[in-house]
Amino acid sequence: MLTAWIVAGAIMILLELFLPGMVLGFLGSSALIVAALVWLGWIETAIAALTTWFILSLVLLLSLRGLFLRFVGGRSERQSTDEEEDAYGTMVDVVERISPNQPGRIHYRDATWQAICYDRTIEAGEKAVLAYRENLAWVVEPARPEESDP
Repeated sequence: MLTAWIVAGAIMILLELFLPGMVLGFLGSSALIVAALVWLGWIETAIAALTTWFILSLVLLLSLRGLFLRFVGGRSERQSTDEEEDAYGTMVDVVERISPNQPGRIHYRDATWQAICYDRTIEAGEKAVLAYRENLAWVVEPARPEESDP
């Protein structure tokens, strides 16, 4: 039983190098502590060893993980999850004529969408720029000539 706890602890600690998150390291450390308690003769049964490992793992995780993460840190990256915000200013193709009185259609992200332009008429085949979204329709503006040239 002693060898199994040592091997399990060592494997979990080594796996922490490849799967970072400060969880496997604490589980492995708990296994090594249980191995030490078995070696000292304080734990004699497998049930007692598993129970001790479970409790030690929880105590180490809850008490020390935050402390270790503060010192070790990690890389975090924040990105926008608002697809509409990312779409603003995107150049799109006008598929169907858009006028102030009549909505048309644009091609955006491999689909056609209803589009509105409140102040001008944009003919099919021209380029437009996404301004904002109004319910299910995109409000677009005509693209300036310098924007549509590659």
